Amino acid sequence: MYKSFTAEQYKKHLGFAEDYTIDGVLSYGTLYEDKVIGDLKACLSEMGLEYELKTLTNPFLRFARELNIGDKRFWFMIGYGGAWLSEYLHWACLFGSQKNIFVGSCGGLKVGMSAGDFLVPTSSFGEESSARIYNRDSPLQFPDKKLTKSIKSRMGDGIKIWEGPVVTCQAMIGETSEDVKGWSNNGYFGVEMETSTVFAVSSHFNVPSAAIMYVGDNLIENHSTLSEEFEGQSYIRESNRRKQITVAIEELLR
Repeated sequence: MYKSFTAEQYKKHLGFAEDYTIDGVLSYGTLYEDKVIGDLKACLSEMGLEYELKTLTNPFLRFARELNIGDKRFWFMIGYGGAWLSEYLHWACLFGSQKNIFVGSCGGLKVGMSAGDFLVPTSSFGEESSARIYNRDSPLQFPDKKLTKSIKSRMGDGIKIWEGPVVTCQAMIGETSEDVKGWSNNGYFGVEMETSTVFAVSSHFNVPSAAIMYVGDNLIENHSTLSEEFEGQSYIRESNRRKQITVAIEELLR
C-alpha cells in the first residue's frame, strides 16, 4: 500500500516543499551518532568545504541530517539496522537522489583481516524484509559496479582493501560460532547489518549505490568487540571513519 504513494504525497506528509529535492545520500551504520557527527564536521573542515548541517524538522526523520554544500543538498543518515534505512532510502530516491553511499564497519570473515583494513562489497546476501520486499526474486543484492570502482580508486595507496561478497545479519547478538564459520566457508568476506537494504532499495529505484566498510573485528579469528585489544584500537576506528566519510563526500560532489 505505502509503496503506491507518490513523492508529492510524501513531501506533504513529511513537511517538505513541493520542489524539495536531494542530490545524494551518505548513510552510516552505527549507534554512535555524536562521534560520527564530529567526524563529519572534522572531515568537511579538513577538506576546506563550507557547509550547513541541518536537523530535519519532522521527528520521524530524526536519524537524518540535511547536509548542504554549495548548491548540493544531501541526506546524512546515521542508524543501526535496515528497517528505518529502507524507509529513508525510499524517500531519498523519490526525492531525486543520484547516488546512495553507505559506510560503516563489519566483522571480518577471512583469515588475515586486520582492524586497519577496508572491505568493498561486491554483493550482499540478506534475508531481511527491508531488502527482500524490494527484490522478491533473490536474497542476493548488488551495488553499482561503476560507483564501487570509483570509490575504491579514491582510497589511495598504502591501504589494505578487500573486495568480495558480504552477508547481512541484523541480529548480531544472536550470531553463533557456527554461523560465522558457515559464512566464512561459503566465501563471504564480512558480516554487517545494512548493505543488502541499501543495495536493494537503490536498485529498485535505479539509483547507483555502493559501500565501503572498515574491519572492526575479525570474527573468524575469534576477535570481537569484547576482545581485550578492541578498546585499544579505537584510534584506528576513528581514522577509518574519517577516511570513509572523506572519500564518500568526494564521490558525492563529483
